[in-house]
Amino acid sequence: MPLHESLSGVRILDLTSNLPGPFATQILGDFGADVIKVESPQGDIVRYYPPFIETESVIFLLLNRNKRSLSVNLKTKEGLKLFYDLVKTSDVVIEGFRPGTTKRMKIDFNTLKSFKHNLIYCSLIGYDSKDTRSGHDLNYVGESGILDITGPKETPTPIGVPIADIGGGSLPTVISILAALVNRKTKPQYLCVKMTEQLIPWLAVVASTYLAGLGEPQREDHTLSGYNPFYRLYRTKDENDRYVSFAPLETKFWHNFCTAIEREDLKGKQFDFETCEEELPKIFAQRTQSEWTKWFADNDVPGAPILSVGETLRDKSRLQKLNHLKAGNVDVIASPFLDKDKEAIMRPPPLLGQHTKEILEEIGYSDDLNTLKEQGIIVTSEEGI
Repeated sequence: MPLHESLSGVRILDLTSNLPGPFATQILGDFGADVIKVESPQGDIVRYYPPFIETESVIFLLLNRNKRSLSVNLKTKEGLKLFYDLVKTSDVVIEGFRPGTTKRMKIDFNTLKSFKHNLIYCSLIGYDSKDTRSGHDLNYVGESGILDITGPKETPTPIGVPIADIGGGSLPTVISILAALVNRKTKPQYLCVKMTEQLIPWLAVVASTYLAGLGEPQREDHTLSGYNPFYRLYRTKDENDRYVSFAPLETKFWHNFCTAIEREDLKGKQFDFETCEEELPKIFAQRTQSEWTKWFADNDVPGAPILSVGETLRDKSRLQKLNHLKAGNVDVIASPFLDKDKEAIMRPPPLLGQHTKEILEEIGYSDDLNTLKEQGIIVTSEEGI
């Protein structure tokens, strides 16, 4: 079976919004799952985040391919009944509400498991199941201890990408759901992905000093902080502030570096930080970024250029073109799991309610659609445009 059909026949009801849940279900959709994005009549809030192509949020386009959109008002009795009927035909439900919200909405695990005997239900939350605080990526990364060892000596610094949302939320969610599907039982399964807790294993290297009784790791002291001369960013000869990353952690790579630059005197100086602080900036200022990039490869030294986002995405193998109903042909970030020659199987991100009619007809609601629409219980794509 091709990789992109691995989850063929698995139906997932996605009740999440923003980033962590939608990115997780996009991955599952890339593997062939039938992901139904269950949206309120207003839709996922990300639909309204700039920047836009035509009237479509680019962020939404990057998070929601290979999904169908069902727009239903779950605050109504009729909307709930419709959703319960859909649960009967589904394998997985994933939600990202604050703890306690789904119980009030009557879509919690204990309620839905009565409609599907082997339902897999996944809650994606920021902190703990009893912690109802609001939060975002910055909060979770901060509470996990990661921010305290990131940045200059004077102050912690936010990280430029949402590692808590994706590394602590999306990816653990995918892993948990795949494991539950492999170990599918005759009884329902409840999964709970806690983003802050999922970041704790990321501390493995920096926590070693603390767990060894050597005190708290400090930003300027631990190896991965970027302060050690042999694990740092260096400015190159270019006039436009170009940098390279330099990381010869192992002695053999440090020796490769010293030999190749004809500085045998530095071979025993890897941990002589005073000498390295003086010599390495001068060495890296002798070549341009592109010259160092080739030099690193030629001499087997761990080093790479610091590229801008635009430079990274100019590599077209990292992009995939999708034909969206309103935005037209748009580039999105390609799945790193699938070959690009599978473009034909990629479904563009849906309009709000684009598949409402299609999905409801699949569960026998064809005669009631006009009434449901007139009562404001469902939204179809015409209203979503």
